[in-house]
Amino acid sequence: MQDPGESNPLKMTAPPQEGARLQVAVPGRPRAEHVYDLRRGNRSSDDFYVEAARLSDEVLAAVERRAGALLDGYGRHVHGFLAEAPRSRGEYAIELLSLGMMLRRYEGAAQATSEWVVELAREMAWARERKEEAKPLVDWVRAGIARLSLTPNLGKKPKRHGSAVGRLALLIDWLAATGEFKQESMRLNNWRSYMAELKPDKATHWLQVADELFERFERDSQKALGAYTRGVESFVEQEQTGWKWREDLLLRLRPPVEYHLNMVAAELMNRGLREEFERTENRIVLVPTCMRGAHSRDCKAHVHGLDITCSGCDPECAVNRISQELRARGATVYMVPHASGLSKWLRRWEATNTGITAVACMLHILPGGFEMRDRRIASQCVPLDYPGCSKHWERVGIPTSVNEDRLTQIAVGTTHS
Repeated sequence: MQDPGESNPLKMTAPPQEGARLQVAVPGRPRAEHVYDLRRGNRSSDDFYVEAARLSDEVLAAVERRAGALLDGYGRHVHGFLAEAPRSRGEYAIELLSLGMMLRRYEGAAQATSEWVVELAREMAWARERKEEAKPLVDWVRAGIARLSLTPNLGKKPKRHGSAVGRLALLIDWLAATGEFKQESMRLNNWRSYMAELKPDKATHWLQVADELFERFERDSQKALGAYTRGVESFVEQEQTGWKWREDLLLRLRPPVEYHLNMVAAELMNRGLREEFERTENRIVLVPTCMRGAHSRDCKAHVHGLDITCSGCDPECAVNRISQELRARGATVYMVPHASGLSKWLRRWEATNTGITAVACMLHILPGGFEMRDRRIASQCVPLDYPGCSKHWERVGIPTSVNEDRLTQIAVGTTHS
């Protein structure tokens, strides 16, 4: 898909090559099992939200028992020293689990990657954001870096020597250079700043605690939410067998636990921001263009610069249905072709009296939430029931869906009790 503001963002003019950037999600035959599916064979994803809320309560309680003092100190640091507005305990708990995940999943790869590769990857990530005309060539180079240098060491056991601050600095550099963890690396840099204030042995202790909490989360979340991610392992195995030349390889190789972390993050971040969100007067809802229905190639959406709004051309289209429902309740619905276009679109809403509800693919929940938080936007999120865009998940794109009752309740009503 093209990003908002690019020419002709809604029409497909030629059959795409595998892995190419598509302009629409074209109906196609879905894989035997979605990468993740919140419906789990049911007609709706209602059960998922109950189970995700229950696990979120358990996770938050476990983090408080083991690392409540750490969250206390970290909260004081980011508020007092980094001048950040206070966040909820749930948000800090998610950050701590993200820290543990990054240590367990990516620290070994960071240690095994040569400095010149990290520097090259960093330059390519910079060029991709700032040189639109160079994207095809840049993405080709990034695909090579990902395939040959970044992904082969994923999950490798790290060497836990050196100071906690030094380990975090190396990990953060690697994460930022990949271009896939921009928001996560920024949050981890806050933790590095806090660890630098502690005695070295205390900082090392807390890194170990983060790792152990994540290990427990991986075990518990698989039991509670594993049924919703049954397609992930076969999808990853397929990717590793083919080792395709793709710039999004790091995204496509994520294990089930990263989906589970985003599921819990959606719940806890929504809770933490709910009060501020409910005080907003202007309500906006963002939906991905992959939610359009069987006639998406003929979509007649209105395009005004970065804004893409539904024209109501297809009565069966989910975006049309959602737009009409939420418009009647005072909210405006915009379509976003891809997560990479979100940053451009959000700038106008920074620090305004606007509440934004974003519908997104599961792996974009956490970074999207971090970004809107960083931009001082009161936000809520609702994950797609399953992924279907041809850029990342399906060879031929399929229309996706969301729990529309949940979306309406989150965007313009009250939260579930």
